[in-house]
Amino acid sequence: MHVRVRPSPFSSSEPSGSSSDHSDKEIKTSGHYWPEVFLCVKTGGCRVSFVSANADKCDILSDMKKGSRCTICTGCGRCFGEFENSCDIITLKKGSPVSGSPALRPMICTDIGTTTVAMVYVGTDGKVTDTYVCLNPQGRFGADVLSRIKASADKFALEEMKESIRNVIGSGVKKFIRENDLSGSIDMYVSANTTMTYLLMGYNPAELGEAPFTSSHINGDSYEMKISDVTVSVNVLPGFSAFVGSDIYSGILAADICSSDKYRLLCDLGTNGEIALGNKDHLYVTATAAGPAFEGGPCKGIWGADMIHLTSVLLKGGYADRRGLLKDPWFDEGIDIGNVHITQESIRALQLAKAAMNAGIKIICKKAGITFGEIEKCTLSGGFGVHLNPWDAAYIGLLPGELINICIAGGNTSLAGAYSFATGACITQTPEVINLALEPDFNDLYTSAIDFP
Repeated sequence: MHVRVRPSPFSSSEPSGSSSDHSDKEIKTSGHYWPEVFLCVKTGGCRVSFVSANADKCDILSDMKKGSRCTICTGCGRCFGEFENSCDIITLKKGSPVSGSPALRPMICTDIGTTTVAMVYVGTDGKVTDTYVCLNPQGRFGADVLSRIKASADKFALEEMKESIRNVIGSGVKKFIRENDLSGSIDMYVSANTTMTYLLMGYNPAELGEAPFTSSHINGDSYEMKISDVTVSVNVLPGFSAFVGSDIYSGILAADICSSDKYRLLCDLGTNGEIALGNKDHLYVTATAAGPAFEGGPCKGIWGADMIHLTSVLLKGGYADRRGLLKDPWFDEGIDIGNVHITQESIRALQLAKAAMNAGIKIICKKAGITFGEIEKCTLSGGFGVHLNPWDAAYIGLLPGELINICIAGGNTSLAGAYSFATGACITQTPEVINLALEPDFNDLYTSAIDFP
């Protein structure tokens, strides 16, 4: 299959005081095809290529600049470069058929993320014919769910968050109506983390942020909205708990976690860092507070996959040590690579996020009583799942090294799973929901994973 992938938006220049030999620093990979970056300190240029395990040379495609990658891949076709990819990409892309049974009528699938909102319009032929993506306007109340839970204590703020997200959804529907000549009625299927579901429906989310972290609204929900002359029936998918929502329910469907005899792993690398592990008999789910580091974090304009790659380059080049500390003279002011400025704060945020994910993966495997070697497939989903190089993820300690060769790029599995649910798919296993805060091993595993390997 052909997959459009946007290269990393970095250019590179030799840091002041470097004793480089002015040779190209090439990051190699094996197994599947993954986007790679050449950091050439001699020319100050960043060149992006795609390599396979058997490739002797890399095909240099394009130079890119900071901030030019989308937060979420919707297959809009604007990305630079196209390459033959041997792994599955689950993200719904415009013009591509959706896996599963074709819809009997047009429908809209919507993913409400803490950071972004993504919508697709699927025709009766089961193909995505239109897309809509924008930032979640609730971001002004806080970058993470806990900030928004706190803000919602003010009833006027709660109402504003509800209206703002519904207005964004309405804008997407208006675009679909205008560009696809829709009329009558249409169904919409929404997946989101539990806090975003509460805010969409106008429920007070206070219980989600306080022990014992119960959720009174995880069995699905619905409401109607009228846009122009079109009636939209909005159906919210069910979730699992206060911290594992319907976006993971749909992600499990999209990644086909529960159909195999062997265990499969889903890692949703977003603000909330959800993890699911299951097979046809068992299902385990959990979440950990990764914060916004995987979606830009303190270094605005740098998406998570790029930050992970760049951090691995800094470690390999000796500009930062395994504790994550930038060496002199860059410790206080940060380091410039091309026109990108990386600070000590941004590296630390990434360390805390990757440590939380690493500890969560270890605990969920321990709960299932399996080793990493017993996992058949690991799907990397979230805002940058398509772009993340698993070798970089393992190098910084985000993923255990044993998972590198079984990783596939999931992209926005929340959207794909919402379509699966709309066409009849469901989860039959009763999940074991793991609260990492109550796990005695979590703090030790988390602390030990903060440093880079």
